[in-house]
Amino acid sequence: MFTIVVLIMRYFIYLSYLGQSYSGWQIQKNALSVQQIVQEALSNLLSTQVTIWGSGRTDKGVHASNQVAHFDLEQEIPNASHLLYALNRILPSDVGITAIRAVVPHAHARFDALYRVYEYTLVRTKNPFYKQVALWVDPLPSLALLNQLAAFFCVSADFEYLSKVNKQLQNFVCTVQEATWSQVEDRIVFRIKSNRFLRGMVRALVGIMLKVGRGKLAWETVQQWLLTKPMERPILPLAPPHGLRLVEVAYPEKIFLTHL
Repeated sequence: MFTIVVLIMRYFIYLSYLGQSYSGWQIQKNALSVQQIVQEALSNLLSTQVTIWGSGRTDKGVHASNQVAHFDLEQEIPNASHLLYALNRILPSDVGITAIRAVVPHAHARFDALYRVYEYTLVRTKNPFYKQVALWVDPLPSLALLNQLAAFFCVSADFEYLSKVNKQLQNFVCTVQEATWSQVEDRIVFRIKSNRFLRGMVRALVGIMLKVGRGKLAWETVQQWLLTKPMERPILPLAPPHGLRLVEVAYPEKIFLTHL
């Protein structure tokens, strides 16, 4: 008797997208998602049903310049550069594939991520060229004040009350390693790095800091939300999704087999 061993190859796929035309990353029943169109494109080109698993969800309207997902195949990709080219040819113009890398079989795009980085972009001057990727804010609180507020969030803490309600989670602790505001040419960019993010968390933090900076929300109230979690859950001032972008997902180098 012979035993047939099926070799399963796992790959990480790196992609970028503008989120305004999509319901978010994750597949939904009655709305178009980024995961759906990439999954369908891969399945079509590889002539087999492919399922991809993302490093995390991005909400409706949120962008990514470096989202990562993984998928499995029962054979090795024969020509990776050709697959990369073919994917970009058939995908819509607001979605691009930047790389494909072979990884060890147990590597997971979500659970093996060391950290993730998001950026939220503001502009002080109304500019139609930024209308889909940046929030126009005028007047804008000073960078010094915004950075004082951001420093408070650079902690390991329970962020349940600073995120959207998510009844599927039991653990809301995030370890935020970086939270800073800076001037980048004609833009103001909030950069935040953490081991994980909760739904709507970055948009909530941006909205809170802008509201506190304008004197429309007491800072002591925000501290209570994070540190004491009062009985009544707050209504969070979420910043619009179009200013938010996933910019980096990092992994241990040991999970990669080779560059394709």
